[in-house]
Amino acid sequence: MRKYKLLSIKNIALVVLVAVMAVIPLIVKGNYIISIFVSCLIFASLGSAWNIIGGYGAQISWCHSAFVTIGAYSNFILSVNFGISPFLSMPIGMLISFIFATIIGHGTFKLRGAYFSIATIAFAESLRIAIQYFDKLTKGAAGIYVTYTGSSFSKLTFKNDIPFYYIALVLLILIVIIIYRFTKSKTGHYLGAIKGNEDAAESLGIEAFKVKLTAFQLSAIFTSVIGAIYGSYLTYIAPSSTCGFDLSIKIGVVAIVGGIGTIAGPIIGAFIFIPLIEIASKLLGQIGGSQMLYGLLLIIIVIFRPEGVVSLFKRKSKKDDVVGETAKINEETKNGQGRKENKNG
Repeated sequence: MRKYKLLSIKNIALVVLVAVMAVIPLIVKGNYIISIFVSCLIFASLGSAWNIIGGYGAQISWCHSAFVTIGAYSNFILSVNFGISPFLSMPIGMLISFIFATIIGHGTFKLRGAYFSIATIAFAESLRIAIQYFDKLTKGAAGIYVTYTGSSFSKLTFKNDIPFYYIALVLLILIVIIIYRFTKSKTGHYLGAIKGNEDAAESLGIEAFKVKLTAFQLSAIFTSVIGAIYGSYLTYIAPSSTCGFDLSIKIGVVAIVGGIGTIAGPIIGAFIFIPLIEIASKLLGQIGGSQMLYGLLLIIIVIFRPEGVVSLFKRKSKKDDVVGETAKINEETKNGQGRKENKNG
């Protein structure tokens, strides 16, 4: 009974939180503040997508900026050259991201060690160079602009950032629901077992390669969709900004600061980290404020909260879990002995 009560309280709290987020644009005045909220929501989604492979799978990826780039460039190239809506170009970006994730996964997930992380860095850098090389299609280092011709939901162009706020909010909710369902699925449980001990998981018949590959593909697809919307929000994309290593670090740091391997971690991390970046850029922009903040936050989190900020909100400790499991085992043992005595009697 107590369990259902806690679940209902948690559900009510989530509904209240979503309701509060929904009315923020009606309360907050000023497009700049709304733009910060949009950035928080987008990076919460990006961090959640990264968390599928980096948190639940413990496979650290540094190429998620590449999947953002694929989604954004698919959107812009088709929109600028052919007038195709971003909603129609998204499946193309998703397919391309899926293919590249499959290629990277097939080349690295059968190996142990840092090969996957190294391959992701190489892939992102290769894509950045390719975008600059094929400048007739991608406009090279100059990047691509989307000219504002009036508000249009189908083209994702608006006169202010409020529509993007609601689009980013709905996207985050959908991604969180899908990820939650994924973690409760058979594949999600297998991924958790692989993270705990891959050798033990494989000895039980779990195909670690396929499970990790599925998680990476799902992560890449989500990131590509977010990238398409992120590009429309920025109205300008370039290989140095969307495909740079800095963006991959930012996505990973959002999840790490909040707490990897948790649903709430990337969301908390985004709403802490993104505003801090804005403040650092204002105060320390000339001396590399954001880079200094990356390093400082990571040092603080690793030293004081290795499980992330989300660990501050956890009531139960590992000790409590052990006590609970011991009590459960003892109770099952007593019940078994009781049934045996009744049978003998």
